[in-house]
Amino acid sequence: MSGASQKQKFRSVLPHEPLPTEENGFLHLQGGFEPKKQQDKKKSKDDGADEKQNIKDYYWKETTSLEQALVNSLSTQEQHYKSLHIPFPAQAVQVLDPSPPFTKIRLQYQSPEQAHQVMIAWRKYKITPSQLFSNISLGDCDDIENNWSSSAFGSHATQATMITQIPMPQSSASAWTRSNPPKFRRLLHEHNDAKERSETRYVYITGLVDPNVIDADNDESNEKDGNGSEEESFWKQPHAVLEAIRQKFKGYDSSGDGIETFLNKKQNQLIRSLHIGMRSASDAQKIVQALQGQTVVWEYNGQRLQSDALFLDYVSVTQRSVKKSKARADGVEPERGEASRPDCTSTTASIEVPGLQVIENYLTQAQEEVLMAILTGPQAPWAPNQQNMSQTGDVKRKVQHYGYVFDYKTADVLRDRTEPGHSDCPPMPTMDGELTENGLEEDAKTGKGWEVLAGVVEKTRRCQFNANKSTGTTYPNLNQLTINYYKPGEGIGSHVDTPPAFGDGLISISLNGGIVMEFRKVDSPSTKKLVYLPPRSAVLMSGPARYEWEHMIVTRRTDCHNGQVLPRKLRVSLTLRTALTLEGAPLPLVESNKFPPVWGSQSGGDDQGDNSNAITTAALATPATERDHVHAVYDAIATQWHHTRGKRGVLWPGATQFLQRLPRGSVVADVGCGDGKYFPAVWEAGSYVIGTDISRPLLETAFGVAGEHTKPNTSEPNPNIPETRQVNEHREGLRDRPAVAVADCMHVPLRTSSVDAAICIAVMHHLSTPERRVRCIEELVRIVQPGGTINIQAWAMEQEQNSRRRFAAPDVFVPFNAQPKYLEKVEWNKNKNNTTSDSQPPESGKKASEEKPDAMEEQKSVAELYSEQYTKADYDERKGLVVFQRYCHMYRKGELEQIIEGIGGATLVESGYESGNHFVIIEVTK
Repeated sequence: MSGASQKQKFRSVLPHEPLPTEENGFLHLQGGFEPKKQQDKKKSKDDGADEKQNIKDYYWKETTSLEQALVNSLSTQEQHYKSLHIPFPAQAVQVLDPSPPFTKIRLQYQSPEQAHQVMIAWRKYKITPSQLFSNISLGDCDDIENNWSSSAFGSHATQATMITQIPMPQSSASAWTRSNPPKFRRLLHEHNDAKERSETRYVYITGLVDPNVIDADNDESNEKDGNGSEEESFWKQPHAVLEAIRQKFKGYDSSGDGIETFLNKKQNQLIRSLHIGMRSASDAQKIVQALQGQTVVWEYNGQRLQSDALFLDYVSVTQRSVKKSKARADGVEPERGEASRPDCTSTTASIEVPGLQVIENYLTQAQEEVLMAILTGPQAPWAPNQQNMSQTGDVKRKVQHYGYVFDYKTADVLRDRTEPGHSDCPPMPTMDGELTENGLEEDAKTGKGWEVLAGVVEKTRRCQFNANKSTGTTYPNLNQLTINYYKPGEGIGSHVDTPPAFGDGLISISLNGGIVMEFRKVDSPSTKKLVYLPPRSAVLMSGPARYEWEHMIVTRRTDCHNGQVLPRKLRVSLTLRTALTLEGAPLPLVESNKFPPVWGSQSGGDDQGDNSNAITTAALATPATERDHVHAVYDAIATQWHHTRGKRGVLWPGATQFLQRLPRGSVVADVGCGDGKYFPAVWEAGSYVIGTDISRPLLETAFGVAGEHTKPNTSEPNPNIPETRQVNEHREGLRDRPAVAVADCMHVPLRTSSVDAAICIAVMHHLSTPERRVRCIEELVRIVQPGGTINIQAWAMEQEQNSRRRFAAPDVFVPFNAQPKYLEKVEWNKNKNNTTSDSQPPESGKKASEEKPDAMEEQKSVAELYSEQYTKADYDERKGLVVFQRYCHMYRKGELEQIIEGIGGATLVESGYESGNHFVIIEVTK
């Protein structure tokens, strides 16, 4: 078979283009087709210049030999292409490189349709040179020096791209004028975009796949019928989906030249939405009117799949895409300048937005800190992801509503609290006492975060705003609160809140990070105002600012304010509004003083019934907070934790002194022993220890604790330990085999009154409910015999002035920065050309998987790889650390003592404060 002429011009078929109309179809392959030698003899630098020119060093010495091998694999001669899941044989093969090594191949097929199907199969099955040439034997070829392995071909997937000889037309009427798809800015809503809606030719469509037919989140459910999984696999292929869309919508294009289809991004899941471009605005209007709310059946290559109810709306493109399109229409190639930089707020200083008011320092720093602690900590009540029809899929930022849910799907308020979905909405927080500024500040300093949130809401209802050149305007009916969580770089599209849903007056309070908010006049989009909202500020949008100006937060990582570039930080906003009835009156206020708020399936009733055992069992069940942010974290960081704590013998002096005061030969239970760092202190005191912990990886490190601590020299007694407490030689062997067990502190696997003493160090602050804290101490009292003592230590809310720790609320997440070299190894991105030491594959204590990652895996960043393996952690790319969030409950002064008062059989002997910890010593009385 002969290939096409080398001088012919080819170009890639873009994803938004229809298939070429030419007679043949062409595919471009690129990859490493040269096998590797089994024994690669190292050559000196002097021989390096001749190495590239020596054809004998290459397996494929001529293009004809490689072309013949490809013909044998991809043509009808040996039918090998069928074993590769390739649907059609190649008509011609041509090697494009003039000399070895050969890396570029052109395949010719009978039609563009065939080439298209082959490309889909090639990408789906990730065909490698090893698979491609599995039908030939290297040892059977001529001129071989027996140094080629029979499996020497590479296992990296080759890349397949569809190409065409037809150049891209330049006629704006029927041409595909873009080298890249446009960037879409937003949907055009009818109440303020009537003119633009009537002129745009772009449409957004979602609901392409019926979720009842294929569930994207549960692949196993699709294997119940014969072709379900095949259909799902087909609808994960972008090119196949685009062609099915073009075929179905062909009749709505008046010119007959087809439509443009644009995927929003590379999707590795079912494609449920996309943008299309019609040939004219009238075609766009026709397809929206005809298909709104309809269901259709997609047909392509013999496969059929029903859609969901389609949602269509008009969409606009970004100004940059408009400029590029206009430049090409004028015959000018658009400039490729630097990346766009944010405009400075000072450039719009002369623009006034009536009804807009920014109040700086609306909150104090203490109030901001405690609000951030509760809204980003373990008690933060974030609702499940909610669908947003103006974006693709769910709302990308974390959102929580109070009082009434704002439904992103309908762009309206759920007024009936019995509606499905409203159970995810807790009531508005309310205060028990009177609101005073001093009382609010005192609550903030003592870590009463939910009380502060209630106080801020009430303060906002009473605040007298001065917008619209009027004084003393208040909004006493604020009955809906939305909390938004913006990571650095996240934003929100341009919009005006639905007028029938909310009354006038929108107040937004910024926490932790400042932001530049952009306002654009509805009837004059070129008129814009950039406003900087600093941390702890409140902004009011009322009157014209509320209804005549759109507001948005541009998605980017920096802002420019008064000539200074400000990197964005994590920002949490509190947005207060007045939800309205259908008649336009404020909805009833729904509020509660229960903190933290409980709702949905967790709420239940106040009447708990008589089944106290069931209630106790449920109360003692391990909450998800502890599973995800205590157990899983310590399992992951066990190696580093032991390296930085246990090996260095970091012990609290009070706990060590407690052990030294025990009688010689005492049996001590170390509940929550972790890596056993207190074991040497017990042994040196002449006692025996039994350790339990919920983390098996931590316990495994305890077996190495013997050789990592210096054994006391019995010939030279330690002056700090009485001579009777020295470890005898026959006891030193116990160091190498400590008695440990994996166990929860809720159920310690020791008999009642079986030990003389117990310690529980740095465990109680990881228990997330009062019931579990009480039960832990009850278990300690149970296992210790009467007259025995117990030492408990936990982190204190009160920290010293010079401490690097400062806690704004009792329940917080404390970050742990894990070094990747201590973590289980993840597959490294081998495609990246990283040369610095920081970018090398992380070391690991465990052997890496021998399975080679597929092409998609190799494209993932380090951050993605770690975030997939450690789902509750973040990857700090700047520092190269994996950041885990540990749940901790900080005890206020007297809190431990108060718990002990309610426990029978225990007497408080001593309590105090030591190095940021509260401690208690208990004597068991019965």
